[in-house]
Amino acid sequence: MIGGGPKCLFALLELNDCLDAGDGPVHVDVYDPYPPGAGRVWNTGQPRELRLNVNPRIIDASSTLCTQTFNQWRATKDAHAENDTFPARALVGEYLNEQFQRLVEQGALQVTHRANAVTSLVRRGPQWEVSTQLESKLYDEVVISTGHGLAGYQLASTEHGTLSAAELTVERTEGLIPAVPAGSQVLVRGAALTAYDVVLTLTEGRGGRWEQITEDGLSALRYLPRGEEPSRIILTSRSNISLSPKPLNVPQEVRDVLDTYREPIRRWGSARKDAGRVNGQTVTSEFDGLWSILLACAVQCTGLVGVPANEATLWSTVLAGISEEMKAKESPAAQLRTSLRANHGLDTYSHEWVWGVVWAGLYPQIVDALSRISWAASERKQFRIIAANLERMAFGPPELTALKLLALYDAGILSHEPLGQTHQLADVVTINAVTAPAGVLIEPDGKPANEMIRDLLTAGEVLVRSGERGLLTDTDGTCLNVRGERNESLTALGRPTEDPTLGHDTLNRNLHPEFQEWAKRIKRLVAAPSQKVAAN
Repeated sequence: MIGGGPKCLFALLELNDCLDAGDGPVHVDVYDPYPPGAGRVWNTGQPRELRLNVNPRIIDASSTLCTQTFNQWRATKDAHAENDTFPARALVGEYLNEQFQRLVEQGALQVTHRANAVTSLVRRGPQWEVSTQLESKLYDEVVISTGHGLAGYQLASTEHGTLSAAELTVERTEGLIPAVPAGSQVLVRGAALTAYDVVLTLTEGRGGRWEQITEDGLSALRYLPRGEEPSRIILTSRSNISLSPKPLNVPQEVRDVLDTYREPIRRWGSARKDAGRVNGQTVTSEFDGLWSILLACAVQCTGLVGVPANEATLWSTVLAGISEEMKAKESPAAQLRTSLRANHGLDTYSHEWVWGVVWAGLYPQIVDALSRISWAASERKQFRIIAANLERMAFGPPELTALKLLALYDAGILSHEPLGQTHQLADVVTINAVTAPAGVLIEPDGKPANEMIRDLLTAGEVLVRSGERGLLTDTDGTCLNVRGERNESLTALGRPTEDPTLGHDTLNRNLHPEFQEWAKRIKRLVAAPSQKVAAN
């Protein structure tokens, strides 16, 4: 297993539960510089002000070894845990790490953690040679589950002298803290969730506190500085649009409408996949049908919640990434405030709220419908733009984070400005908070993210389709080679396969079934009496 985060853990738990007493032995080496289970992103040493961005009920690393979901597990630690709607990410890491340790100590697999990053993966006859800076070993099976990237990977656009957001947040390099001195001016490249982590690290993480207040009928926060934070933090983005906070209290009648559109999306996806090959030739899918389904759902939802809208204005919002009403607000801070008030019924629901509910509510069906279909170049380009806009509306910060950002806006510490249009600042500290892209290429048809992937592509062992960033796999995660054939002993799970399959940046174990089919394949191998396979 190259990468030891949640996707690795879920796959190994599934394999463990598949095995019978007469199977095996199965030896597993997990390569990751960070403790496995949690991995880098969920490591237990990160600051406690960094919080989960999704409802914790989706986190489930249960198995026959331990049936507790995350919520059940944390309830045994703290009787008041349910009151913490968005717990610390480090706490999630503790749960994942504990489940991994239980697998090591009690499971049927023989698991070893090798705390090194893999530098090379090369086929040697029927096996694979996995190399680190310290050693090389041969394996019968390899799974690439690197998540947000191998340790040390940086975006190619990172300039000399620019600090990495990860080193200040999830990796927390103590030596970098003095690089952002108290009272300094900070320019953050990026204005999404990673940038929000930076903001909270430099304020709450330096002793700043929050005071509960009421403002125009809305429960709000006031920031109480300690004096250790920067004097000014400027978020920058191309769109200059605020992420929408997650919708709250979606009315039941809206949920009922969403339910009626799940089956049409499934049928659309099935029809597109059935039409994917005609007379042996690959053909592209027509996407107007999918957009028509989603647009019809959005129109119906607007009627239920009293949003003035029609098909034309709703579609314009999707293409532009912002509604005309929200665009009229004087700043991203005002956009955020408007969205929060709408969430609490103090203002009319916005187009952004409706689209956020539709996209998030139907996302599992969308992911399944689009899995491994063929795209025309124009369709792929259009989808990437539309999906990015919809994700800004659907997968923004939880309300508590949004309230903290507003408090910092109001305190004059935080601002959000267009990228490249900020005025010149003296002695500015620049922080790169643009997340490394999913997939294995820096950009579609671009350079590989690391040498291991470059070597696999050069050797023809894996396939990335034109216009995409991720490895093309079969439904059990088996990588397809340059000829489009199954490369039976090489598997990729999670973010390395983004684009052919969607939505891997999630802790939702049930959104992607590939790891389950992989476990069944390994089970068949080790159950064969004439074969002994070490699954690594």
